[in-house]
Parts: sequence; C-alpha cells; structure tokens
Amino acid sequence: MNLRFLSAALLTASIAASPLASAFSFDSAKKNAGEMMSGQSSQGGGAASSASLLSSLGSGSMNLGSMQNVAGVLGYCQQQGYTESTTDKVKNSLLEKVGGQSQAKEDPGYQQGLSGLLQGGNGQTFSLANLKDQAGKKACGMITDKAMSSFLGG
Repeated sequence: MNLRFLSAALLTASIAASPLASAFSFDSAKKNAGEMMSGQSSQGGGAASSASLLSSLGSGSMNLGSMQNVAGVLGYCQQQGYTESTTDKVKNSLLEKVGGQSQAKEDPGYQQGLSGLLQGGNGQTFSLANLKDQAGKKACGMITDKAMSSFLGG
C-alpha cells in the first residue's frame, strides 16, 4: 500500500510541476530575448545597453577605463560622424600621453575602442554600435567631456 501511495504522490507531483517548469522556462527565454534586443547580455561578457551607457555618463557615475580605449572610442565617434573638433583634440591629446598613435595601435583596448566598445573603470563594457544619430552624438560628447576631466585635467 505504501508503494502505491508513493507512486501516486510522485505521479501527481510530476504532473503538477510540469506546467510550472514550462512557465519558468518561458520566463527565462523571454528575459534572454529581451536582453538580446536591448544589447544586454546575462552572460557577463556582452556589452551593456546604450540606455545604461547614457545613464551612467549623464549621472557622472561612470569611470572610464584606459586612455588607449577612450582614444579608440573617440576615433570610432569620428568615423561615425558623431564628433566635433573638441573630440579630435582630446583624442590626439590622449594619444600623445600614451606614446602616439603607433603605440596605441598595439593596444587591445585601443582596438576595441575603434570598434565602438567603451571599457568602464569597473570592468563593464558599453557598445556604441547601437547608438544612432543624436544618441551617438550625445554619448560621444559626454565621453569627450569625461575624458578631458579624467585624463587631461580639463
């Protein structure tokens, strides 16, 4: 009798848990799809969303990573047409501080910057690739200002 009761209890529990497991699986898939659409990654290796970048830059809470990376990002901003003359001056000043453009070209952070990946001082990476027009100009201007105050004492 105990064996029948145990079998019935296990069968009932597995039937009851099946929709619950499906719901958790669906919620997880929905979350991952949302992160993929916004540019975020739950794997930790991906770039954070552009909204997060603008928020961090706007609040002043973001610390920039290396000068090489920021110089690369400013080069990316120039390639995208997001910049003003100030950005070019700041980029060139940063490159001078790190030994020139030929020296910076050897740095992986600079190369990542040229592809639009901004490294934060806390290890977080932001992608500028999804930014368009006004948002790109705004982010690049904010990065320029932050670079001047962080690295050039301006």
